[in-house]
Amino acid sequence: MLRSVWLRNEAARSGFDNNGTVCAGFDQVWLTARRPTTLSFEQLFRRHYAALRELVHAHRAPGLALLVAGAERLEATAWMPAEEEGVNPVIVGRHSTAELFLPWDPALSLRHLAVIVRRGSDSATSYRVLDLRTPTAFGDEQGHRLRALDSAGPTLVRCASFALLLFPTDATSGEWPEDADAGWRRVPERVHLEAASADSESWSRPGGVVVRAAPVWADARATTSVVTFPGPVFLAPVSQVARPAALDVGSARGELLVSAPTGGGSLLLDAEAARRGALIGRYERCDGFGLPCLDNPALSRVHLLVVESEGALWAIDTASKNGSWLGSERIRRTRLEAGRRLSLAGCVAVEWCPFH
Repeated sequence: MLRSVWLRNEAARSGFDNNGTVCAGFDQVWLTARRPTTLSFEQLFRRHYAALRELVHAHRAPGLALLVAGAERLEATAWMPAEEEGVNPVIVGRHSTAELFLPWDPALSLRHLAVIVRRGSDSATSYRVLDLRTPTAFGDEQGHRLRALDSAGPTLVRCASFALLLFPTDATSGEWPEDADAGWRRVPERVHLEAASADSESWSRPGGVVVRAAPVWADARATTSVVTFPGPVFLAPVSQVARPAALDVGSARGELLVSAPTGGGSLLLDAEAARRGALIGRYERCDGFGLPCLDNPALSRVHLLVVESEGALWAIDTASKNGSWLGSERIRRTRLEAGRRLSLAGCVAVEWCPFH
């Protein structure tokens, strides 16, 4: 089943300048800070109830309904199906390639959030809201600053001047009443399955990348290692013979081999790094920033998210300009399996190699 997306500013995609700090759209209006919406979950629900009811009634299947509200009006709506075997991501941001394209607020990062919809073994829909290491993270209904949130029920999150209302859908929910008061009475208490705080210590240096000289391996090649803590660890590739002795893999589940004509590296993922998510791109907030193989301008600033969901590792394209490819197919997301090789923008190869 296909997803559904409506954007108030869809026409602004054409010719939009995806500058990281100052952008202008089709009408050449310079970006200025927007007044944030401060309405409560209940107030936003009542104000946009008609649109929410229409969206839910149009999609009577397991999935997620999403509304984006500004201070004055509704900016976007979307519905994403919860697939039986897989995840279904949508990227929220100010870049013109983002599916939920919100162009006019400079406080919103070019690629700000990934909303990942999934269906559990009990067929119930759940989802994860994951911040893509932006300067501001996002907030929940109580004003807590978060980098990740997991939920199986209605949720409100805030980023920049926008509020996102998220409602899981299913085939058995029945008709929603026309009256907003009656509709509100059927909204359950908001309970998060899990939330990860965007604490100031870790958020002050996204990625935590430190570059250091590495020892010379058995084949006498000089290498450079890039260490990310907590989470991914980048190391220049070593020979298959040298790897077991050279690397103390510890709890690492495997490595992502990253290669390009300019060089290569490997990203070690332990359970926490996989759960938290690794970002690949040429922006400084990505893991492995500074590796020559990630310098190609064809690569997006934030190009690929690698994250664990329901016990599997997934590669999710974060609305890159030049795409992520599996063979000749451009992919939005794909499950990473041993030996599966992706091409990012036709210039960087990524391959998953599990240790177990």
